[in-house]
Amino acid sequence: MKIQKLNIAVADTESATLFDSVYDVAYVITDKKGNVILERNWLVEEIFTDPAKMAKAFYAKKYFTHYVPMLSRGEIQTKPWIEIIEQMNADFKAHNVSIFAAYNAGFDVRVMRATHKQLGYSGDVFSADLKILDIWQFACETKLQQKSFARIARRMGWVSDKGNIQTGAEIAHRYCSGDHFFIEDHTALSDARIEVEIMAECFRMKKRVPYGIVNAHPWRLVNKKAA
Repeated sequence: MKIQKLNIAVADTESATLFDSVYDVAYVITDKKGNVILERNWLVEEIFTDPAKMAKAFYAKKYFTHYVPMLSRGEIQTKPWIEIIEQMNADFKAHNVSIFAAYNAGFDVRVMRATHKQLGYSGDVFSADLKILDIWQFACETKLQQKSFARIARRMGWVSDKGNIQTGAEIAHRYCSGDHFFIEDHTALSDARIEVEIMAECFRMKKRVPYGIVNAHPWRLVNKKAA
């Protein structure tokens, strides 16, 4: 019997709070090499059309600078939350997805589950038993452990006010791509695409994959190495 290839869904969410109210959700189904199979992106109708909720969003200004133009160009559409979740699970099943990945996956999984409950739905957002991969953890254990990263980070000023080397997705993509002035868009599909590229770079290193490790403050691994 031929063994089917198992794929990865790299996801990103933008939420109006740190706890729930996801208003922009995207995922890219890919393999470990970063070959894209499918992309999906929606604005969550119940949240995005609620002015009170959107006013709380950290990136609220993107409502007019990014999302309104995207809507007018037909690049994105609003959709009820439950339809997004149903389509997501159908896509995962159709494309044999076994891994759900995100940069700071603990956050994305948490706010997706909280939004599901917030909008009155029971059960889990995932209908299948998926491995969780935090690309942030993966990057800090592999690619960002390279001596050249710490050297470049200090030279470019990718350092916090407390003196810690920064390891967010924007910085990781700058290092992996060689585009040291890259600015993250902070919209879900755009961010998911760069996370696919970071993940693929990590897999190329052929190191241990830290499945299931989330909320572990991985930036400390890089700063301990660089100390």
